[in-house]
Amino acid sequence: MNHNIINSKLKKLKEHIKKILSPPSYMIPYGISYLKFLTIQRNIKSYPENIIEEYDLVFVVLDLAKGWILEAICKEIATYFPGKYCFHYSASSLPPSKAYFFAHYSFLPVCLKQNPHIWDRRMVVFHTHPRTDIGISNEELIYAMNRASKVICMCSQFSQLLVSQKLKSEKVTYILGAADPKMFLPHERSNGAVGFCTAFYYRKEPERIFNIIKMMPLRKFILLGKGWEKYDKFAEMKALANFSYIEVPYSDYPRYYAQMDVFVSTAKLEGGPIPLIEAMMCNVVPVASKTGFAPDLIIHGENGFMFDTNSSVETICELIEQAYKVKTNVRKTVEHLSWENFSLDFQEFLK
Repeated sequence: MNHNIINSKLKKLKEHIKKILSPPSYMIPYGISYLKFLTIQRNIKSYPENIIEEYDLVFVVLDLAKGWILEAICKEIATYFPGKYCFHYSASSLPPSKAYFFAHYSFLPVCLKQNPHIWDRRMVVFHTHPRTDIGISNEELIYAMNRASKVICMCSQFSQLLVSQKLKSEKVTYILGAADPKMFLPHERSNGAVGFCTAFYYRKEPERIFNIIKMMPLRKFILLGKGWEKYDKFAEMKALANFSYIEVPYSDYPRYYAQMDVFVSTAKLEGGPIPLIEAMMCNVVPVASKTGFAPDLIIHGENGFMFDTNSSVETICELIEQAYKVKTNVRKTVEHLSWENFSLDFQEFLK
């Protein structure tokens, strides 16, 4: 068989393989079948072996998380990161780097699709809390996260949940949230206010917050947050004599934590919340729902109280009153949770 015939057959074979591997037009963009296609494509397609690594770490934030707490967490990590890094706000054209940190797990599938060169790099993924509105099935998401070097959860319960959903156990861990111990300073508790700190989201249980305030007219309440004008009962809430709504820059938050004796977190679903740590650093006694990292931080009856996510308002109010009797130095139980320590723990997964 001469070379022309051989070359002709090889050309037809390559065309046939290409046709098989090309995803059909109806394929879900980030579906598991498409990710598997990418895995095969990555294995057979030739990429330059001498890609110059521009950075030691690229923070993949994407525009939708810009200005949100996820970007703020990345900036805290970057503050203590010794290498060369950059922030990237698009799913495409990720610059060459030794490692990538995906500020939210939903960013991973689309970036895998658009950046084949990252598949053999270290990829660390941040997992806050489960969501069902990211556009792909949980099976597809787990498939993508199993391609990562490490998935870091904010709390132990979601780390365990991911393993139960078939994420490889060696791929997942958790690092509790953090706060700045030099910014959030302790104060002596002395019949201060009950505090909340949250932007307005329905998963934060605004109705529950409103009812707690109404049921405890002899206690003063402070709500630190933003966007609460969207709440349909906000005018009625704001008119309550024992309630103050505070919308100030983040740098002013410690001034209002200093006015609190008890901090309440009512959400039914949390990755954190970070304000829980901030309040505890200020020696405020927490009363929190059993979600996020509350069970990792709070020893019920010692440095705070917890309640089931479906607990009644009456139960929460009773725990708030009990919190005023706590004598524990709450700050001592969380002061190790600094952003510097958070960053150092994170950097261990880049090695």
